[in-house]
Amino acid sequence: MADVSKRVRIWDLPVRLFHWVLVILLVTSYFSGRAGGDWMKLHFWSGYAILTLLLFRIAWGFVGSTTARFSHFVKGPGAWFYYLKSFITGRKTYDVGHNPVGGMMVVVLIFAVLAQAVAGLFSADTDMGTVNGPLANSIPDKWVDRLTSFHEFWVNVIICLAALHILAALAYLVLKRQNLIGAMFTGRKPLEHVAEAGQPAPPLSFGSGRLAISLLIASAAIVYFCVR
Repeated sequence: MADVSKRVRIWDLPVRLFHWVLVILLVTSYFSGRAGGDWMKLHFWSGYAILTLLLFRIAWGFVGSTTARFSHFVKGPGAWFYYLKSFITGRKTYDVGHNPVGGMMVVVLIFAVLAQAVAGLFSADTDMGTVNGPLANSIPDKWVDRLTSFHEFWVNVIICLAALHILAALAYLVLKRQNLIGAMFTGRKPLEHVAEAGQPAPPLSFGSGRLAISLLIASAAIVYFCVR
């Protein structure tokens, strides 16, 4: 029988910080955007920070730790349906990092938020005294109008995706007794959740903190030179 007291390191610190800081920034962006007025300055800075984090996460998805890499958790439709069938039928699965369906949701969320952040750079709101995104003057007015409408509408899609993400984590907690939210805080999962009884945890490699900081600085520099 697996040693249930043993917990295995799954998530690195950069992935965990990305996740929770992004949550805080998304909430900040939503409420500052709704408030308008002087809060729009905070809305812009929050958007820049979100864009920086997303660029970092995309880069980390190629050169970071094993469980952070897209190659580790991005699977095809066959893997999605097989996993869903196992989940519904109660068949035990062992997930080192994201499961195939969760991995798909991660990619969808990253690019959904990226689309929102990029659209915000080109948006304008004349109802608030001509509050313009930093790149709104670089494209024709008709595209500004379209991207502004998209920016206002797309936030609802992101809310729905976030709600689905949370519901999936709660379903895991109730139905499979796996605390995915806690794992994203601690970075660790019980051994019994990642390997069959009597088997060791799969070998994982973890990216260096120096590399993560370098990528974050580079991402911030890209955003800065785009919006200044």
